[in-house]
Amino acid sequence: MSVEMDALPQPAAPEAVAAPGWTPRRTLVILGAVVVLYVSTYALAWFSAYRLSLTYLGDANASFEAGNYLDALVGHKDFDRATGRYISYGGYMQIERIWADPYAQPVPPEVVQARARIDEIVYGLLTREDAERFVRENAGRNNPYLGMIYLRLGELYEAAGETRDAEDIYASFADLFPDEVALIARAQAHLARLQAAGN
Repeated sequence: MSVEMDALPQPAAPEAVAAPGWTPRRTLVILGAVVVLYVSTYALAWFSAYRLSLTYLGDANASFEAGNYLDALVGHKDFDRATGRYISYGGYMQIERIWADPYAQPVPPEVVQARARIDEIVYGLLTREDAERFVRENAGRNNPYLGMIYLRLGELYEAAGETRDAEDIYASFADLFPDEVALIARAQAHLARLQAAGN
């Protein structure tokens, strides 16, 4: 007995699921959500950096007022007997480094204060012993301020009448810090002046 296929009941075709329409309003909502997420993430990161800067500024100012200029410049660690751990204290250079990226905007006014203190310490208050210690502790490390302090050490040697040591620093500066164009020019000018005076 044969059964025709047309006579058999056929399963119902599944209803097509309509994709939601991609409307301009939906595009704006998604773009708006992305912008809000980006802005809120950046604001949170900026606020965290700002709070850390304030902490470092308090540490650096305390060191500065105590006359510990190198600690004020680079920060330091002290051993806390109560906790049995070292506690880190910030310096002005750490504040400047936090905000060194050109995209770190807006730069808070405390950074301007930190930069002014860096110049005040390096070019007015840093002793030869401080500069020697800084160079010794940072030799071979990637420290963006090493060139500036190294050149300042040469100037301090020169001011103390130790012209041979100063000449050695000025003569070696370009090889040690080839990317520091402005500082190289200063070192070469100092060296030329000393050599002219020695002739």
